[in-house]
Amino acid sequence: MLSLRSRITTVVVTVAAVFILLAAGGLAFMYSGAYDVSASSRDNPIVAKLLHGTYEASMHRRAGSDVAPGDLLSLENIRSGARMYDATCAVCHGAPDRPLSPIGQGIQPAAPALLSASRRNKPALMFWTIKHGVNMTAMPSFGKTQSDQAIWQVAAFIYAERGISKDKYDQLVHGRAETGNTSLSLHGPASEADKQ
Repeated sequence: MLSLRSRITTVVVTVAAVFILLAAGGLAFMYSGAYDVSASSRDNPIVAKLLHGTYEASMHRRAGSDVAPGDLLSLENIRSGARMYDATCAVCHGAPDRPLSPIGQGIQPAAPALLSASRRNKPALMFWTIKHGVNMTAMPSFGKTQSDQAIWQVAAFIYAERGISKDKYDQLVHGRAETGNTSLSLHGPASEADKQ
């Protein structure tokens, strides 16, 4: 009959051996080159799910501490956001009735179509993502080159103008005069798509 001390030693040695084998297996896999990291091939669905889940959890944990300007959804902010989106975002995320650029077509995982009518685009979450970027994607950190005000304006535009038509997009980007006040409530239309 084994003593308690020898049983504990056996368990500890077994656990340590399992961890050493897992680490060795992980290193062997990493340096084998077996996993295809090229952007021309799709990610393994399990890896893609794990990475996207990690991104969403991180974003939800960190976003929201920045306070949106009181006039976030003013026409002036939406227009400014539209111009910046067109100059810096459309190349990867697309614009209405415009073919996706060669850069946007080459990104893996593909950049989301931010102006799609089905998007949620909550301003606080979009502000955080635009400002800080997302590792292991092509999304850069615009906080290194743009002011918080400019980033909030893009967040306002992609929130307020989901499902935008080509004509309205061109009108906002090129600054053509519009009649009436299009300032919106930050809470906007309460649809199922707005819950993120």
